[in-house]
Amino acid sequence: MAKSTSIQFSRFERNGLIFLAFMIIVSAVSKKYITTYFTKNEKFTQNDSTKLALLEKQILEAKNVYSTSSYNNQDKIYNNQDKIYSTNNTSNNYPKFDKYDFKIEINSATSADFEKLYGIGKVYAERIVKFRDKLGGFYSIHQIKDVFGIEDSVYQKFKKNLTIKPVNPTKININSATFEELTANPYFFSTVAKQIIGYRTKVKPFASVEDVKNLYFVRDHPEHFDKMLPYIKLE
Repeated sequence: MAKSTSIQFSRFERNGLIFLAFMIIVSAVSKKYITTYFTKNEKFTQNDSTKLALLEKQILEAKNVYSTSSYNNQDKIYNNQDKIYSTNNTSNNYPKFDKYDFKIEINSATSADFEKLYGIGKVYAERIVKFRDKLGGFYSIHQIKDVFGIEDSVYQKFKKNLTIKPVNPTKININSATFEELTANPYFFSTVAKQIIGYRTKVKPFASVEDVKNLYFVRDHPEHFDKMLPYIKLE
């Protein structure tokens, strides 16, 4: 018959086990109360509310200063409307100057002049001049929008800075001009040039500028006729 076995603990060991169990219970209870103490919502005192209001006011003032001005060589302040204020004036009535308060005559302006316009950098300025030279001159300030890459939203920003003097644009005889002569003008691009040559050779020579409306491209894009008209001549 198998003998029964039992585990015997000494008094010291029993006391140790009891102490260990006690410490486990105390640790669990303490953790709960410590967590509750540090995570419970504390009520703001009057002093806390005052400090918080002052901090919010300082943050708001800092945002307003940042959004309305930045300093250039400690002499000028530019606000978010591109106004320039002189800091040499010690009074609160600063003289106001509009950074974009100028005019450009688009048929004589240089690339550097166009770079002054809102949203126009060196690349677009050069495109405008090149476009104008190929046309032989602008007849309307709205033609700036026909320059590749210039969005209408940007044009609306700087159109107030544009002026134009009367000019006689270079006209093209559509009854005799070669393909190269036609395509030299941006409005007579490849598709239009081919249709002009095809119409005058296979149908009839252009008797009036109204005949241009018979071209397939112009039928589909009637607004293009108005762009071409100032550059057309018949002989």
